[in-house]
Amino acid sequence: MRNLPILIMTTLLTLTACNNKKSQESRISTTKTDSVKLVDKGTEFLNLFKTVNPKGLHIYPLTWDKKCDLNKTPFEGSPINVDKFSYVNNEEIFINLSACKEGRSHIYAIGKFDINNEYYGLIIRQYSQYDESLIQLLLWDKKHNQILKGIDLADSFGDEGWVFDTESWISEYKINSTLKIVTRRKDSEFVDDFKNRTFTDTLKTNVFVKGKFVESKNDLSDTVNFKLKEWK
Repeated sequence: MRNLPILIMTTLLTLTACNNKKSQESRISTTKTDSVKLVDKGTEFLNLFKTVNPKGLHIYPLTWDKKCDLNKTPFEGSPINVDKFSYVNNEEIFINLSACKEGRSHIYAIGKFDINNEYYGLIIRQYSQYDESLIQLLLWDKKHNQILKGIDLADSFGDEGWVFDTESWISEYKINSTLKIVTRRKDSEFVDDFKNRTFTDTLKTNVFVKGKFVESKNDLSDTVNFKLKEWK
């Protein structure tokens, strides 16, 4: 029995040491947790888009090789997880959204740039007529973390002897000041039992004013400065 006080003291010292160790580990764990930088969903979504220099940027359609593989261009983009990010849930903007949620189609994040204090420009690719060939410039509302409608930049497909090509150029850009985009579209169609072809050629300009794109048509003499990359 004379050893009982010693046994009790040893037990108390052991418990104290264990509690001190747990307390220290808890402080270390808390410190590590506090040091982690939390990223909100909006920032995470925007990080899907690479920052691009918009000045003079030429946006043109995708092309495929003879094996139907996509040719390498800056406008392929990365697929957006539509189940993770609710920002792309607007079916008026993303017309093939139901197919995207079923995994049969995709929306692609291509690039972003600062328009002004209120908006980012988001360059995306999504479904058009037959596949994900439509490249657009959409607006990201910085205050409300919301995607708004923008304009079409590039697309190309054909059917039954008809084909078209749309390409765009960001002709003027200055942050918080100017955003001007020139878009050219050229159509070709067979007539007279596929013996002859007709061509149409249009040129228009969109200027960003007070949160909206204002469109005007250009004189076709300006087409010399805007040559279609994919038109032969």
